[in-house]
Amino acid sequence: MNIYIFTFIVTALFDVILRYISLNRLLDYDFVRYLEPYFKQHTLLAAALIAGFVGATAQYFIMAGMNPAPTAMFMAWTFIVSALYGFAMKATGLFPHLDATYYRGLGPIGGAVHDGVSGLIVQFVVLLYNGRH
Repeated sequence: MNIYIFTFIVTALFDVILRYISLNRLLDYDFVRYLEPYFKQHTLLAAALIAGFVGATAQYFIMAGMNPAPTAMFMAWTFIVSALYGFAMKATGLFPHLDATYYRGLGPIGGAVHDGVSGLIVQFVVLLYNGRH
């Protein structure tokens, strides 16, 4: 399967899981609480499509900058691109609900760190899948 399509799917599915956790208040973390109003602004499909789009387009920049590379360097690059991607999202103005809830609550550094970790989680699944197929 194409890596961008697979990244889209994995990111969208993680968004659905995060939505469930957030709206049902299953975890008491700041980033989960800050996502609750965001998820209330979007349908399940809309939020998942947004997340999938962001994940797939970030993957493009990750692959363009570090493919091929040793795994540790690739994962470091994944974190950096994912962390910086939120700033680009904010600058475009294309994601106003995310900016008004999640990024406002976490602040620029907190948002970047959480985006970086999110990118690592998705990339780990992508690499695990590609390693098996």
